[in-house]
Formats: sequence, structure tokens, C-alpha cells
Amino acid sequence: MLNAYRSTLLSSFDWLDHAFLAAGERPPEESIYNHQRHTSDVVLDSEALPVKSCQADGLIGTGTRPVAIYTADCLPILIADSRQQQVAAVHAGLNGALGGVLINTLRRLCELGATPDSLTLAIGPSIGPCCYELGEEKMASIREENLNNLVPLMAHTKQQIGNPKAIRPQAKGTTQGVWFDLPLLARRMAIREGVPEAQIELSEVCTYCMAEEQASYRRNTHFNHGYQQRFSWIKRR
Repeated sequence: MLNAYRSTLLSSFDWLDHAFLAAGERPPEESIYNHQRHTSDVVLDSEALPVKSCQADGLIGTGTRPVAIYTADCLPILIADSRQQQVAAVHAGLNGALGGVLINTLRRLCELGATPDSLTLAIGPSIGPCCYELGEEKMASIREENLNNLVPLMAHTKQQIGNPKAIRPQAKGTTQGVWFDLPLLARRMAIREGVPEAQIELSEVCTYCMAEEQASYRRNTHFNHGYQQRFSWIKRR
């Protein structure tokens, strides 16, 4: 069962600290985080005080206070810029990802002095393609809108893939839709923005079938077990 998860890539930098926390654990007391609403908005830490006073889903840290995001099944993405020693935290559910929150964060970092090849991304525990079913009606809407020209980057299958690492039953199909790979979409978006593939790490931990009992919002809708927010944070030392 998962506790705090740390990225191998981010752990290689001696100038930062980070963690993808287990459900219910609190980030460091001095952490800065926003009021998240699945937007594409990105702000600096200096613009995000007091905590939760700003509505945004991307947060860039230029100081030494941790920047954090909270998730349940959405993607928690932590980013390090080795050129300017900036960090960022991104909350990217499907709507936020398609809306461009990750793309906007990467571009904002570059406006602040990063280059795509100076960026390292860690995509933490989220609902995986083993358990994330999307109905065909939703898929049709995504194809029609094709926000940010992302349809070519989407990965999905009609047949559910078994997860040999699952510690509890996977989600059951209910819509005859597709099984969607949200982490892979994020990785492909970053690569399209110029981030080297070797500098993008996926945890491959599914919050529905692999993480702790109350890690998944979607699982809670199926079983009413309750769920708790999962914080992820990153900071310059």
C-alpha cells in the first residue's frame, strides 16, 4: 500500500525537496496552494497569497516556500527547472489538461527563463488507464472540440487492461466507452512542448486500484468508502 511517493528524477536534484503525499496527509505548514477549479490558469507563488485566495490550477514557485496542489484521481505534476531553479505544481484533471493547464505552466516557466530541455516533470499517482473509463459521448465531445489540438495525443483502448500490481479490484466498465490513459496524455503534451522524454517520469500508481483506501474520488462514487485529498508539493531549498 502506498505512503508518500517520491520521484527518482526529482530526488536527483540537491537544490529542491518534494513529495507526493498519501491521502489525508498534510503538506508542510508554510505551503502555498490555490483554490482549484479545473482551470487552465497559472500563477506565481507571490500572486497566490493568502493561501486559497486565488483560483488557479498551476502554481510556480520562485521563492523557498513549498508550492502544492491537491488531487484525488487527477494528475499531480511536479516540475523542476534546473536552469533558473524554479519549481511548479500542476493539478491536471482531464478538463484541465485538455484546457491547457500543463502547457500553460511549461510556457510560463520558459517565459521566466527556463528552456524545454531544462525542465524535469514527475507525474504522480492518479487514476490509471486500468480504471479510468470514459463514455463515448464524452469522447465524441473531446474529438469535436479538440482543444489545443490534443486529440492526436490521446491514448485509449476499448478493452480494459489488467493491472497485475492492483491491490484491490479494478473499476468495472459501465458505459461501454473507452479506457483512457491520462498520464500518457500529459507526457505526450510535455514532449510536444519540447521536454525530453527522458526527463518525464510517470509513477504508474493508480489511485483507484493501487493506492490507499481513501485515495480515489471515483472509487468512492462506486463504493461510498469516502476519500481524502492527496497533497503533492515541491520547494527550493
